[in-house]
Amino acid sequence: MLEIKGKRIAIIGLSRTGVATAEFLYQKGANLVVSDSKTAAGLKNELEKLKNMEIEYELGGHGEKSLSCDMIVVSPGVPLDIPFFKKAREKGIPIISEIELAYHFTEAKIIAITGTNGKTTTTQLIGEILKKAGMGKVKTAGNIGIPLISEIGDLGKGDWLVVEISSFQLETIVDFRPDISLFLNFSPDHLDRHKTLENYWLAKKRIFENQTAADLAIVNLDDQEVMKAVADFPGSVYQVSLEKRVDRGISFVNGKLIVSEGDREVELMVSADIPLMGLHNVQNTAFAALTAYLLGVPAGIIRDTVKNFKSAEHRLEEVCRLKDDILVIDDSKATNPDSAIKGIQSFDRPIVLLAGGQDRNADFAEWGRIVKEGVRVLVLMGETRYKLQEVALKSGFPNINIHIADNMKEAVEIAARELQGGDCLLLSPACPSWDMYASYQERGREFQEQVRELLQSCQDDR
Repeated sequence: MLEIKGKRIAIIGLSRTGVATAEFLYQKGANLVVSDSKTAAGLKNELEKLKNMEIEYELGGHGEKSLSCDMIVVSPGVPLDIPFFKKAREKGIPIISEIELAYHFTEAKIIAITGTNGKTTTTQLIGEILKKAGMGKVKTAGNIGIPLISEIGDLGKGDWLVVEISSFQLETIVDFRPDISLFLNFSPDHLDRHKTLENYWLAKKRIFENQTAADLAIVNLDDQEVMKAVADFPGSVYQVSLEKRVDRGISFVNGKLIVSEGDREVELMVSADIPLMGLHNVQNTAFAALTAYLLGVPAGIIRDTVKNFKSAEHRLEEVCRLKDDILVIDDSKATNPDSAIKGIQSFDRPIVLLAGGQDRNADFAEWGRIVKEGVRVLVLMGETRYKLQEVALKSGFPNINIHIADNMKEAVEIAARELQGGDCLLLSPACPSWDMYASYQERGREFQEQVRELLQSCQDDR
């Protein structure tokens, strides 16, 4: 356990994670310095939550106060290549993540989930299955939007933490060791932060770094980069495949999820038992189902939980159905091209697609090919709107079916004019939201609000 009481600890980044970390460390008797690049005016809500604590602040940048500390806890959104961290390393100050801090103060068993896409759905589904099975206290936390440090307080040895973990969080682990690690998939993302695909992969691979022969890894057999990451794994490796039958793990065979271990096979469920849209959600379900099965959860409980499970907000979330069988889907959580591709491929009907957002120098070539094949009308917004327009045109998408919008309201209005019976109106941006919104959740909520306002105005015009 880390020595906290009486230590001078800096928290870098006053986000939701930073606030939760400050609350925890203050309760443990640490002397806190909280630093953020934003000024007090931009942190009004966060500072209000900490107003009753004795805390030194260093706002508008990180400087000497933070460099005079015994330890630094960095929020995941803060890049590690800024000059401040170089100075901290030169001074020998330990730099850890919030998940590393939480790890040292919990006895609960940990299931950790990483990957480029599907983390939130898989995390929530595992958590729900374990709760239904009565596996002690079960908490879901991490990159799903709930800081891990805020969930550990009442958990003991017989309890479970199901944790979604991003590459940002894994960059600064030291001892963090899950009992079970899941690596779902790997595709280019966050290259603005990691600079190279190799660096991104190395960060993801760290989820296995401290595991031992007693631990489990569950990995995607259909993804070569994922399989490379467990080449030297010391514990037991179980595989998930939608393309072939596995010897040890779970396969999707003839519309059935089948667990195999040697000569023993157990059918867990059929595709009709999975309400979530898209083949990628069959994969997410397979990961969750296998995890639960390996923990001894009966097949019936796994199947029933999956049948009644609802997808995460803003991930292929059905908003409403309009007249003439028009389906409206919020997929705002699709913040990279690969995730958006999976969203597009989830529908066998014509798509009016809303896309675009922050320019993070992603490769959209494959996205362009899929758009040409599966999209009827394209409405683009955000920093990437003209880049995506160029990609779509190069793929052969007709220019007459591409529209440029300055904001979500305009995008929805344009889309509404283009909708035909049987269409799917799909928000699947393929980009982060930070050029226009504080989060993908805010973007998704705005889309839903604009759709509902449009519906109301249509009713008023009748």
